[in-house]
Amino acid sequence: MADDRITQPDPLTKMAQGAVSMHELYTAWIDAGFTKGEALELLKALLLGQQRGR
Repeated sequence: MADDRITQPDPLTKMAQGAVSMHELYTAWIDAGFTKGEALELLKALLLGQQRGR
């Protein structure tokens, strides 16, 4: 018997999923006591490090 269920597409694109993950990191760093500026610099360093690693 065939499966008649329709598979729904993922509502978030890979880009949107990445943005959500970055925001979660940013807010976690702020919750851990970093300032907004420090959290942003940490995120920037993480992203730039990933670009260099390619």
